[in-house]
Amino acid sequence: MQSYFIFKGMDSRAMDVRMSGPAPIVRGEERVSHVTIPGRPGELTLTEGSDIYNSYIHTITISVRGGLHVRDIYKWLRGEGYLTLSSEPDRKQKARVIGAVTLTKVSRNMDRWSGEVQFYCEPLKELLVSAPDTVTSSGSSVINNGDVKSRPKITATASSTSMTVAAGGKSLTVTGLTSASSYIIDCDAEMVISADGTENLTANSTGGFPVLNPGANEVTGSGWSSLVIDRRERFL
Repeated sequence: MQSYFIFKGMDSRAMDVRMSGPAPIVRGEERVSHVTIPGRPGELTLTEGSDIYNSYIHTITISVRGGLHVRDIYKWLRGEGYLTLSSEPDRKQKARVIGAVTLTKVSRNMDRWSGEVQFYCEPLKELLVSAPDTVTSSGSSVINNGDVKSRPKITATASSTSMTVAAGGKSLTVTGLTSASSYIIDCDAEMVISADGTENLTANSTGGFPVLNPGANEVTGSGWSSLVIDRRERFL
């Protein structure tokens, strides 16, 4: 199968861009520091935190047919967007094109141009397509199939003027609600807003925003009739 990549929603095959071969699957380097202690052999390795990894550069060799097409490639391969590689077709990651993109003519008869593009990639990948979970009772289980802890986006339908949502050892209580209205709890941005975006209730929130640990997570709470949970699973 022909290797390809998708950047900012555009498929390299639709742009008549060929890759030199399958892109490797990369796992980012864990962020650590090494401390030398006088009188002690070796070094002490300290991690910055749980599941903290560095961004990395992914270099892809490409070829293009037709000199007039080169300018279109330059316009496309710039800025920031989601990157999907054919080696992991079900995943995407945030990436930015860095450095110069230089295409050099390598075939006089076929008018073929070749060069490299460098993507500066965030270390954690997301699923290309992800179906949310709907929870209608406290104590339900939600499974995080990802490799690391995730910070979900929860759309809650309130059944009271206050509600509590808990998962992964974190519990959040929100007050000042309107019963039967929907609210978005963004655990990554640590914000609570009404579903229509007209109210910001972050200041009415106490406790910690829920997280989903890898594996099964019990979701508990009160004051809501349903939770629609975008798990936001992340993969190395």
